[in-house]
Amino acid sequence: MQLTYLDFVDTDAALDLAGPDSEAFPVSGAIIAVGPSSAVIIANPGDDPEVSGVWNAQEFRLVGPAPAPVASRLMGPMPFTTAGTPPEPLVHLFVRLDGGCVYLGVVRVSRCEAGEDILIRCHLRISPPLGRETLDRVRPPTTPPLLPGLDWLGDVRTDPGRALERFVTGWYPPTSTQEPVADIPRSIPWALADFYRLAAQRPAILGSHNRIDPINEVRPDSSAERLVFGVECQGCWTWSIPWEPGAIDTDPTVWLEDSHPVPEQEPLSSFLLQFSLWEATLAAVYQASCDALPRHLLPALESCLQRVPLRPFLSPADAPTDFLVAPGLIASVGPSWDEGKADVWIGARHRSALQPLNRLGIPWRHFDG
Repeated sequence: MQLTYLDFVDTDAALDLAGPDSEAFPVSGAIIAVGPSSAVIIANPGDDPEVSGVWNAQEFRLVGPAPAPVASRLMGPMPFTTAGTPPEPLVHLFVRLDGGCVYLGVVRVSRCEAGEDILIRCHLRISPPLGRETLDRVRPPTTPPLLPGLDWLGDVRTDPGRALERFVTGWYPPTSTQEPVADIPRSIPWALADFYRLAAQRPAILGSHNRIDPINEVRPDSSAERLVFGVECQGCWTWSIPWEPGAIDTDPTVWLEDSHPVPEQEPLSSFLLQFSLWEATLAAVYQASCDALPRHLLPALESCLQRVPLRPFLSPADAPTDFLVAPGLIASVGPSWDEGKADVWIGARHRSALQPLNRLGIPWRHFDG
């Protein structure tokens, strides 16, 4: 049977595309049939990050665990294709609607995560991208939750430590019952000590991309002149503060060190807020990004966000980054490889926070709204 985009068929007709003697395997939110002709995914409509479903206009996410036959079909028998290898059977995607299944076309694997003989998760590319009307049918909008507010912005210049605490407790729910750290050395500046106290119940603020070292791993560097407390994700640089036992600088300069130390533009208290905004952006479940955005389009972005009143983050790494925020949303804006343009990366607590950006005419490379 030949199908075209958005054809509507019953479940049996969809499964027939897998061919005779196919096997169907249930996974969270979907079934996948694997047969000699192709694989067929039939998913439920919905928008839950923990189950299989259409994620955005260009991506479907299959959430396992799925058994070895599914893993083998989607990942292939070996990591590299050799000359003469026959093409992999097609993967057809359907979503159940109104007693039948709507056909979204052939999808292709972009990324998989697997364990021993099981598929844990798989991202598949949808092409052509779904239109907004179709996307809203197969991934129905959900009721927006109460999003984190921006009351912390008023404290950024006058009390950055309080701004950090209000941002962190609004953005991150507590995930640990660990008691606040009680034995922080007195020589640790108050801003970093308060950060560790926040991290006791919200360890995510230590970072998932770059990292603030746990308090028990903080050590003076080889010169014994600086206390190293953070590291870039690939080990390209570290962050440190001046170190002199017995002396306390209430809000010291932060030094980014690659081949030689260069100061960040903001002192430690404000730097920790910038670090937290950056990591929250990168770790957010819902994302949007745009590469090489002409800077004359930035005012459109700023029309629905507020600028965080701090000097740029990561300036010593030649990547000066500013932050814009809205309720439940953080945007980082930094330099592009294309001179005179900007790269924009946005993280959101819920899809609904991204919706206003869909009307700005920005050419998003990735958009989860």
